[in-house]
Amino acid sequence: MSEIVASLVLLLIVSTLGTALYSYTLTITQGQHDAIRAETSRATERSRERFKVVAVWWAGSGDLLNVTVLNYGRNDISIADVYVEGERVDAYSFGRGEEVYIGRLLRVAFTSPVPIQSGSVYELTVVSERGVPHVYVWESR
Repeated sequence: MSEIVASLVLLLIVSTLGTALYSYTLTITQGQHDAIRAETSRATERSRERFKVVAVWWAGSGDLLNVTVLNYGRNDISIADVYVEGERVDAYSFGRGEEVYIGRLLRVAFTSPVPIQSGSVYELTVVSERGVPHVYVWESR
């Protein structure tokens, strides 16, 4: 009789541990699956995003710039940051964070962190909220 009880207790312990291990593995796997799905979704959204700088306006003095961005992708976008010669713009007059609908233009005005001089060439990098960059080389005139 004690051998049968011992076998049943041992079977119960193994079944309980097996169930706990299965549940733990299922939880970990589901978390990884959700993370992969979310990253794939973000990558898909970024790949559908297309925009470019179509114009840069400068008054000829000072460091205030106006950049016009065209959204020609499949997603509405929002401009998160602008960099001039690799330096991040901190002072925006307007346009930053505003939504640019598909097929529309947006003007972003800001004070350049780099002094603007006539006849110089500058690299402007416009970055969307999803992290998609667009680099534009501009010559001040």
